[in-house]
Amino acid sequence: MGCGTKEPKITQLCLAAIQRLMSHEVVSETAAGNIINMLWQLMENSLEELKLLQTVLVLLTTNTVVHDEALSKAIVLCFRLHFTKDNITNNTAAATVRQVVTVVFERMVAEDERHRDIIEQPVLVQANSNRRSVSTLKPCAKDAYMLFQDLCQLVNADAPYWLVGMTEMTRTFGLELLESVLNDFPQVFLQHQEFSFLLKERVCPLVIKLFSPNIKFRQGSSSSSSPAPVEKPYFPICMRLLRVVSVLIKQFYSLLVTECEIFLSLLVKFLDADKPQWLRAVAVESIHRLCVQPQLLRSFCQSYDMKQHSTKVFRDIVNALGSFIQSLFLVPPTGNPATTNQAGNNNSGGTVSAPANSGMLGIGGGVTLLPAFEYRGTWIPILTITVQGSAKATYLEMLDKVEPPTIPEGYAMSVAFHCLLDLVRGITSMIEGELGEVETECQTTTEAASSPTQSSEEQELQSTSDQMDKEIVNRAVWEEMVNACWCGLLAALSLLLDASTDEAATENILKAELTMAALCGRLGLVTSRDAFITAICKGSLPPHYALTILNTTTAATLSNKSYSIQGQSVMMISPSSESHQQVVAVGQPLAVQPQGTVMLTSKNIQCMRTLLNLAHCHGAVLGTSWQLVLATLQHLVWILGLKPSSGGALKPGRAVDGPSTVLTTAVMTDLPVISNILSRLFESSQYLDDVSLHHLINALCSLSLEAMDMAYGNNKEPSLFAVAKLLETGLVNMHRIEILWRPLTGHLLEVCQHPNSRMREWGAEALTSLIKAGLTFNHDPPLSQNQRLQLLLLNPLKEMSSINHPDIRLKQLECVLQILQSQGDSLGPGWPLVLGVMGAIRNDQGESLIRTAFQCLQLVVTDFLPTMPCTCLQIVVDVAGSFGLHNQELNISLTSIGLLWNISDYFFQRGETIEKELNKEEAAQQKQAEEKGVILHRPFHPAPPFDCLWLCLYAKLGELCVDPRPAVRKSAGQTLFSTIGAHGTLLQHSTWHTVIWKVL
Repeated sequence: MGCGTKEPKITQLCLAAIQRLMSHEVVSETAAGNIINMLWQLMENSLEELKLLQTVLVLLTTNTVVHDEALSKAIVLCFRLHFTKDNITNNTAAATVRQVVTVVFERMVAEDERHRDIIEQPVLVQANSNRRSVSTLKPCAKDAYMLFQDLCQLVNADAPYWLVGMTEMTRTFGLELLESVLNDFPQVFLQHQEFSFLLKERVCPLVIKLFSPNIKFRQGSSSSSSPAPVEKPYFPICMRLLRVVSVLIKQFYSLLVTECEIFLSLLVKFLDADKPQWLRAVAVESIHRLCVQPQLLRSFCQSYDMKQHSTKVFRDIVNALGSFIQSLFLVPPTGNPATTNQAGNNNSGGTVSAPANSGMLGIGGGVTLLPAFEYRGTWIPILTITVQGSAKATYLEMLDKVEPPTIPEGYAMSVAFHCLLDLVRGITSMIEGELGEVETECQTTTEAASSPTQSSEEQELQSTSDQMDKEIVNRAVWEEMVNACWCGLLAALSLLLDASTDEAATENILKAELTMAALCGRLGLVTSRDAFITAICKGSLPPHYALTILNTTTAATLSNKSYSIQGQSVMMISPSSESHQQVVAVGQPLAVQPQGTVMLTSKNIQCMRTLLNLAHCHGAVLGTSWQLVLATLQHLVWILGLKPSSGGALKPGRAVDGPSTVLTTAVMTDLPVISNILSRLFESSQYLDDVSLHHLINALCSLSLEAMDMAYGNNKEPSLFAVAKLLETGLVNMHRIEILWRPLTGHLLEVCQHPNSRMREWGAEALTSLIKAGLTFNHDPPLSQNQRLQLLLLNPLKEMSSINHPDIRLKQLECVLQILQSQGDSLGPGWPLVLGVMGAIRNDQGESLIRTAFQCLQLVVTDFLPTMPCTCLQIVVDVAGSFGLHNQELNISLTSIGLLWNISDYFFQRGETIEKELNKEEAAQQKQAEEKGVILHRPFHPAPPFDCLWLCLYAKLGELCVDPRPAVRKSAGQTLFSTIGAHGTLLQHSTWHTVIWKVL
C-alpha cells in the first residue's frame, strides 16, 4: 500500500522494509507475486528505478519462491529498465539482467543436484516433439528452458513466448547473454535432451543466419552490380557471433558435429583476402583458440578428415592459415585496393613503413631493427601477443566497440604465426605422449604376459589385442593428422623462415620444423619427414646454392611443385637473396669448378645448428634422410673451412689454397662449438639401433663416393668430411664393430686406391686407425677367444697389399709395426696375415718400403718367435729368405742371412716343443685331409714335419748361395755349412738323403 502512494519518501521506506522482509525469507509465493506487480507499477511510473532493480535481485537470490509468470515479469522488468534514457539505470539493469539469468540457471543446476539420487524414469520424447513440450521438465528447469528459448527468439528479432511485455531488445546484448549461459552452464545442455534440442534447432541456425552478411560481403566489390545492396558485416555482431561459435565448438562439439563443420568452414572463409581486415583478425583469433586445444583438433580430424564424404576441415584450417600468411605478404595491407599506389599507404589506419626505409633502419648505427618478417619488399613487424600455448584474444574482447577497430600492422600475421607454432606444439606433444604411452604399455604387457600365472593369460591376450586395435585406430588418426597438415604447415613455415629477420622467430620456426620432422620420422611418414628436413637444409645453405642432393631427390618434387590450397595456387618459395641478414662467413662452394665465393648469414648458421640438433636427438628416425642431412653438413663444413684432424674430428684449419674463406669474429667463436656438436653427433651414433646405424653408414659412404668423383683428375683439396666421419662413427661403435666392419672397410679400401693423394692418405689414415683401435678395444668376449673377429679386423690390412701406391703401403707397414709393438704377444691366428703383409713387399717397391718391412721382420725374429704358433715358423723362414733375394740394398740381404742363422738357433733350442706341436698339427691336418678325401700337400713330404722345417731353411740358404752378388753367395754358403754342421744331428737319416740331393 505504501508504494501505491507514489510518494517518493514513503516509497523508499517501504522498499527498504520489503527488502528486509525478503532477506529474512518470510515471503510466500502469493506475496512475492504481489510485490512484483507493485514493482511493475513503479517501473511504469519510472520511480526509484535503481531501488527496484535492487529489490528484484534480493527477491530472486534469497529464495526460490518466484516461478513462471512472476519470474518472467520480474525479468522483463529488468530488461525494460535496461532501455531507459538514463545511463546509470541502463548499466545497472544490464548487470542485474546478467545476474538474474545466471540465478535462473543456477537454480536449475541446484535442482538437478537435489534430484540426482532419485533415479528418473526416462520420459520418451518424440523425435519431432513440439518445442513447447516442456511438461517433462521440473519447475526450475522449465523456467530456464523458457528463458533460453526466448533469448533465441529475441536475438532472431521474433516475439518472445514467455517474457511477455518486452518493448525493445538489442541483438548484441542478446548474444552476450546467450554466450554467457552456454559458457557457464554447459552441463545443462549436455544432460538434458530438451536443452540440447534447443541448441541444435535454435542456436545453430540462428548463428548461421546472422553470419550471412559476412559470407556474401566482398571488399571493394561495387554494390551496383548486385540488385539488392549487400548488407555490410557489422563488427559488434560478428565478433559476438564468433565468441558464441568458439563456445559452441569448445563445449558442445560432441553434440553438434555437423553444425561445427559449417562453423569451421565459415571461419576458414573469413580469412580470405577480400574480407575486411578486422574480420580476418577476429577470425584468426578464433582459430588460435582452436589451435591451442590439440584434443579438439584431433576430434576434427576424426570426425571430418577421416570420413569419406566430409570436408577436410582440419586440413583446410591449416591450409587457410598458410594462404592467409602468404596473402599478407603479397597484398599490401590497405583498406581499399584502389588506393594502394598512393605514397606511404597511410590509409590503413596504422602507418605502414615503406619497404625502402624498413631495410635502411639497420644502417643508422645503433638503431635496433624491430623483429619482423620481410619478404620481397613487404615488411611486417612481429608483435608479441601471447604467452605460448594460450590464446589471449584482443579484438574478440572489445565488447564496447561499435566501429571496427583499426588493426595494427603485423597483428594478424603475429596471431597466425602463433597459431602455427601452437598447432605444431600441441599436435606433436599430444601424439608423442600417446606414442610414448603405447610403447610403455606394450612393454608392460609383454612383461606381464611373461609372468607365470595361468588364469590371467586369456585376459592378457584380450587386453593385448584390444591394445593392438586401439593402437591401429590411434595410428590411423595420427597419420591422418600429420598428412592433413604437413603441406600447409611446410609452405607457411618455409615462407616465414625465409622472411624472418628476428632470431627468436627464426628459432621458433626451426623448432616447429624440427619437431614435425621428428614426428613424421617416428610415424614412418617418409615423404613429409624428408620435406621438413629439406626445408631446414635449404635454410642452412646460401640462397640458390647448387646442392645436387636437394634438387635431385624427393626434394625436387616438393620444391618445384605448386600446392593448390583452396584453389589458390601457392608456389613453394625458395629463399630470396635480398633478405637483410648479417653475413657472417664467406667461403668457397664445394663444387668441381667453384665459381666465386658464397656467403653464409647468421640465419644459415642458426639453421645449421637446428640440423645438427635434429641429427643428434632424432638420428634414430632419420632413415634414408641421413643423406640429405649429411650432404648439407658436408657443404657447410666445406664453406666454413673445417678440416679433419686426428680421430676424425673437424677443426677450423686453414686450407693451403689461399685465403678463400673469410669468417667474422662472430663465427670464429661459433666454429669450435659447431665442430664440437658435429663430433658429438657422430659420438651419439653409438645409441642408434643397428638399422639406423646402417642408414648412417650408407649415407656417409655415398657422400664419400661423391667426394671421390669430384676429386678425380685434379689434385685440389678434396672434401674429407665423409671419410673423417666414417672413422669417427667406427671408433665409437667398436662394441658392435662386426655389423659395420665390412661396408666400412670395404669403402675405405676404395678410398685408399684414389689417385688424389690427400684423399688416399685420409682413407689409409682412417683404415689403419680403425684396425688399431679394433685390436686394442676391450671386446666381449676378448679377441683371444674370438678368432673370427680378430681375423675379420686384420683382413683389410692384408687387402691393402693389393694397392700399388707406395704412400698407402708405407701406412700399412707402419700400422703393422705399431700392432707388433702393442699387440705382438696376442696375435695368435693373425700371424700368417701379418707375416704375409711383410712378405708382399716386392723387389721394385723402393728402398724405404723394403726397409720398413724388414724392420718389422727383425722385430718378429728377435721378440716374437716364441709367441707365434709353430706352423707359422715356415712362413717366417720364407719371408726372411725373400728379403735375402731383394737386390736393392746389400746390407738387408746380408742381415737377412744373419736372421736365418738366428732362426736356426731358435729351432735348435726349442726343438722338442716345436717337434711335438708340429706332429700334433700334422696329425690333425692328416685327419682332415682323409675326411675330405684329398692328399696332403706339403714340401719335402715323406720327411716328418720338423725335418721339413729344417729342409725349408736349408733350401732358402741354398737359393741364396747362387745369388748374383758375391758377398751374398759367400755369406749364405758359410751360414749353410755352419748350420748343417751345428744342428745336422737333429735330422733323420732319410732326410739327409734329401739334403744332399735336393739342397746341396
